[in-house]
Amino acid sequence: MTISNSQTDGVDSMRSAIIESSRELFAKFGYKKTTMEDIAMALRKGKSSLYYYFKNKEEIFQAVIEQEEFILFSKLNEIVTSDLSASDKFRNYVMSRMDIISQLENYMKALAEDIYGGYDFFEKLRRNGEKEEAAFLEQILTEGVNDGSFQVKNINMAATGIAIALKGLEAPLVQSSSNMDEFKVQVENILNILFFGLLKR
Repeated sequence: MTISNSQTDGVDSMRSAIIESSRELFAKFGYKKTTMEDIAMALRKGKSSLYYYFKNKEEIFQAVIEQEEFILFSKLNEIVTSDLSASDKFRNYVMSRMDIISQLENYMKALAEDIYGGYDFFEKLRRNGEKEEAAFLEQILTEGVNDGSFQVKNINMAATGIAIALKGLEAPLVQSSSNMDEFKVQVENILNILFFGLLKR
């Protein structure tokens, strides 16, 4: 039996609706307090209908986190592909990255809970994201070296190192979420250290 395009579109739209409703519920009540029944009620569907699209609540939560990570990388890609100079891209990239993450409520909550080994999927997701981020940073560094504004001996290693350093800032971001202004000052200080290490003198 072949599946028509309309059937496929219906599955995709329903799956997207589940993810969007769940994203709102998880952000409001948290992963642990939100039930499959809550999600079904928000969609005005029977709970059993959710299991056609997802095996369980954790699989839905994984899809929500993947969507939020997609939002993050889409916005970072806009910076990388913009007409800004390499030095402005780098500064904008680092500051925007932290600002965007602070607005992704479920990603932030998963970060906080995964410190204690909360989710099996999250570490793999972050490792894949680290590779994608290293590719973004490698593009910015290459542009900076080519236009003469950066001095980098090994672009690939530098990009990977910066990507890892930025990941390392995520846990302090969670802990400082109640005082974002202070955290942004800390990020600015770290950015200056990274930035002036790259600048050609």
